[in-house]
Amino acid sequence: MEDPELDIQVEEIRGDDGSYKYSFIYERATMYEFKYERKPQPDPVDPCYRCYRRIWDKEQMANVGVLYHKACFRCRICGLPLTMQTFYRNDANGSQDREVYCKTHVGKNIHQIQQERAPIAGIEDNYNPALDQTPTGRPRPAIGAAPNFSPKSSPRGSPYPQGSLREAPNHLGSAQFTPSKQNLHDTSMGSSIVSVTPRTLNGTSWLTGTPGSALEYTLMTGGSYSRPRPVLQSYEDFERYAVFDSQWTLESRHHEEEERLQRFLSEEREKEMRRLDTSIDSEKERAAADLLASMDQMSLQQNPRNLVAERERIEDHFRRTRDEKLRGVMDKVAAEEKARASRMLDRHCHEMLLLIAEKDREVDGNALYDHSMRPAVLPPETKKAKLYKSPIIFQNIDKRALELANRDYNTLTDLVRDLTRDCQTELEKCRALFRWIISKDIGKTSARDIARPNASLTLLKGVKSGRETYHQLFKKLCSFAGLHCEIILGYSKGAGYKPGMNLTGNTFRNSWTAVAIDGNWRLVNVTWAARHVTGTKEELPEMYTKYDEFYFLTDPEDYIYQHYPDEAAWQLLEIPLPFSEFMNLPVVKSPFFNYGLRFYSNYGATLTTDTGMVEVRVIAPKILGFGSLLEPYDKANNTSNMEGRTLLRYVRNEAIFTVNVPRPGLYYFSIYTGDYWNSDCLESACSFMINCTQNMGAAAPPYPPVPFFGPTPIMEKFGILAENQIDPLIVSNSDYLDIVFKMGKDVKVTHTFQYYDAEEGTVNDIDRYVFLKARNDVGATYMLRCPREGFYIFSLYASQAECVDTQSLDCAYRYLIICQEPNPAVVAFPRTYHRWQRCTLHEPVSGDLMTNKRYTFRLDVPQASEVFVVLGDMYHHLKRKLGFTWEGIISTGGSVAKLKVVARFSITGKECSIFAHLLDYELVEDAETEI
Repeated sequence: MEDPELDIQVEEIRGDDGSYKYSFIYERATMYEFKYERKPQPDPVDPCYRCYRRIWDKEQMANVGVLYHKACFRCRICGLPLTMQTFYRNDANGSQDREVYCKTHVGKNIHQIQQERAPIAGIEDNYNPALDQTPTGRPRPAIGAAPNFSPKSSPRGSPYPQGSLREAPNHLGSAQFTPSKQNLHDTSMGSSIVSVTPRTLNGTSWLTGTPGSALEYTLMTGGSYSRPRPVLQSYEDFERYAVFDSQWTLESRHHEEEERLQRFLSEEREKEMRRLDTSIDSEKERAAADLLASMDQMSLQQNPRNLVAERERIEDHFRRTRDEKLRGVMDKVAAEEKARASRMLDRHCHEMLLLIAEKDREVDGNALYDHSMRPAVLPPETKKAKLYKSPIIFQNIDKRALELANRDYNTLTDLVRDLTRDCQTELEKCRALFRWIISKDIGKTSARDIARPNASLTLLKGVKSGRETYHQLFKKLCSFAGLHCEIILGYSKGAGYKPGMNLTGNTFRNSWTAVAIDGNWRLVNVTWAARHVTGTKEELPEMYTKYDEFYFLTDPEDYIYQHYPDEAAWQLLEIPLPFSEFMNLPVVKSPFFNYGLRFYSNYGATLTTDTGMVEVRVIAPKILGFGSLLEPYDKANNTSNMEGRTLLRYVRNEAIFTVNVPRPGLYYFSIYTGDYWNSDCLESACSFMINCTQNMGAAAPPYPPVPFFGPTPIMEKFGILAENQIDPLIVSNSDYLDIVFKMGKDVKVTHTFQYYDAEEGTVNDIDRYVFLKARNDVGATYMLRCPREGFYIFSLYASQAECVDTQSLDCAYRYLIICQEPNPAVVAFPRTYHRWQRCTLHEPVSGDLMTNKRYTFRLDVPQASEVFVVLGDMYHHLKRKLGFTWEGIISTGGSVAKLKVVARFSITGKECSIFAHLLDYELVEDAETEI
């Protein structure tokens, strides 16, 4: 017999210019419409096979012989989204047909579809004939049998601006197909004009109530399809139509069923215990009979045995046997109890949603959607960041949930009523339930509190006793709030898991939940979100709660790093990830995402090298605190030589970790992060396995014991910029090196220059090999020389100019300089003093001057009234040239001594009588080189 509710309409329109328009409309219990439009001629560069518009890199689905947009990679007939694992080719049409099809329509042409009467797989996967009846058994009104249908306006309205909705056909057989008027350009994902649209009834959209319009879901333009919501959603709706009162009655019946189940399970447990004791007693009696029968034989052999010891041995044997069998029986009974409780929970949650659905139908008998209809398992339409920008928007809801966590409740109905009192949307409801659960510390509950009647903890005794999980409690609360929630089983890379480990057996089995919010499935993990931390500082309480925001509505692309469901659909990814690829993902923890980190490249769990060096790049939104740990795979190996094997440097918005392992083998490498750049409290972010093959050459020396190289937030605070050396890692093979900073005149700076002796493991100051060549109102220039091969550390410190305490300067930048080919004739710079700030030295820049030589001294000293070169007791006056340049020719004489440069400054128009020390030179007899 033909199904009167099943209707399929296919329409093709070919324009005179070669354009093509296609429409597919499918109706069963709901309505579904797929449309697309093709240009007359394909674009000359990388055209999509479906729409003829150009494909940009980020829009390409895959190369399957021809190119497709991501949103065009759908069944040619019905528009069902396809993946690389689910698409089919129509071999019956020969190799000329390069279109893709779903399993239902492969091998069929368009003209055959009109006669199709079978449900289309994928579109109607969730259709259940039982849902066409109300909970009381009354048939629901059929869509096609409502001649006087007068739908209400959608409570959520349209996502499109006024005037942007297209005109919809007045009837299915109309030949006038009007495409979207939106301007879809080649540079956007709107290039193919693919739309999946709910069809209008009698010229009126059942979503918007606007005559002659339909709400369009245009995948390619990034538009958002506003899925229809149930009639009752807010707290006011539930209160107005007495939903809570009906829930209280149903909950009382559910509670009675739970008590009966617990009594039954308790009786079954006692029966199993009696069977076990009976079995053990029987075996003990047989063993005693065997012992008595052997006594005569032992006496004949004149080898009597100690009967007391033999009896103790038998007792000990059966005690161990009973304990082993008891564990097996208890595990079996516990598994059965959990299975029975889980099935009852599913049924109770379904009945609760059916109750709310019946209320939906009482309010609006023509409603197309109600709470009994579970949304299809599809990837969410929007990212978490677009759903809500920050947890701050839930501030009032979170505060109320924390307050209610300390109250006593007798029923879940009363609890959910109070939790959702200020909630208007499903998102807010979910947030309130989430925050209430993770704030409850079940471990602090005593047995007396659980047994005490009329307390809120009686609602949690199932979780406390282990018969119920946090996820089951969350699912139960969601059903009371009218939210669909599913418990997902699978594998998790949780505590104890390290990169490269196999996920087999039950060791890393886990569960989590998915909640449908406005028709989109979102991932929630209430167990991993709760953090009950013991405080160690005096200002912290003995126990406080820290929750992890990452596990609330986590994006599937991030969640897949830690959790792999048994059913691929619950990955909620457009293209499901194979288990082998999940195993090859690095171990990534929630702090990695909480701090906004991203990998620069797609790294695997194992990083292989034949040189001993590995680099990991992490993109960070700001300068964060980072740490790392390198440890051998085999704990028996010596870990003392792991120090200094990791180099961290910041380059722009990247944190670059360079790992230098000491020898071939396997290693674990972990990265830690914190909110502040010099924080001592860091959280685990990600970890890898490093496989260094046997082809490695000589190990490189360890790096200096410095936390990181590069800028600190002080650079941004004082407006300092690195001008010519952006990367803090510098390889120098020249006589000297210039480092230039841009900074304002109100910034006071100082510096240190150190040499790291890798063999001795010591850091030595070599300040005479760095020189502040120039400091003016716009920047500072440093000159550095490396006298020998190895590692050098240059650090810049900065503070405000009015700061008089030199100890309060903070580190602004660190450079690591690797000198590979030093110049053996390199000489030091003159030593500078504090008053040298804002001065510039032109010559001589060598700190060692030969005796019996004449040198030209030329330097800029702003605000100086006099400048002298002091040699012994002799003061040589320098002449003032243009501006504040001072110049003179000085003979060094024949004695080995120090040569000083001093100056007298004018302060507020008055000349100071004290000379300020600027520079020191060394006079030597055998200096070889002057710069």
